[in-house]
Amino acid sequence: MIRTFLLPCFLLPFTTLAQAEPKKEVLAVIDRFFSAMTSRDTAAMALTMVREGSLHVASLDGSKAARSVPHTDYLVMLAKGTERLVERYWDPAVRVDGTIASVTMPYDFHVDGKFSHCGIDLFTLVKGPDGWRIAGVAYTRQVENCPPSPLGSLKP
Repeated sequence: MIRTFLLPCFLLPFTTLAQAEPKKEVLAVIDRFFSAMTSRDTAAMALTMVREGSLHVASLDGSKAARSVPHTDYLVMLAKGTERLVERYWDPAVRVDGTIASVTMPYDFHVDGKFSHCGIDLFTLVKGPDGWRIAGVAYTRQVENCPPSPLGSLKP
C-alpha cells in the first residue's frame, strides 16, 4: 500500500517538469515575436508565425469595429513603419494540448517610449516540424482607464 502511495508522489515532480517545457517553448516564440516587432525585423517575425494566420483587434470602447489583418499584411505594415514599438505582457496563462497551445495575458503597448494602449492578448499556436508557430493573435485595445502595469514604467 505504501508503494502505491509513494510512486505517484515520486513521479509528480517529473510530470510537472515535462508540462513546463512546452509552456516555456510557447512563451519563447511569443517573446521572439515581440522582440522582432520592436526591432522591426520582419524576417525574424515571419519565423514565429504561420503564413496563413491573422491578427484580430477589438476596440473595447466600441469606437471601431473588430478588424482582421493577415500575417503577411502585418509584416508589410511593420516594415514600412519607423516608430519604436514595445509591447510588454505579464501573468501569461498558457495551455498546451499536444500540438496546439493558447496563451492569454494582459499587456501594455508603447510607441516611441510613450504609452499607447493596453488590453488582453490571445495567442493560438501550432507545433509543426519547425516547432511552435503563432497561428493567430486576437487582442483587445483599450486607450483609457488602463490598470497600472505591474512592470512599472517603460525603461528607455
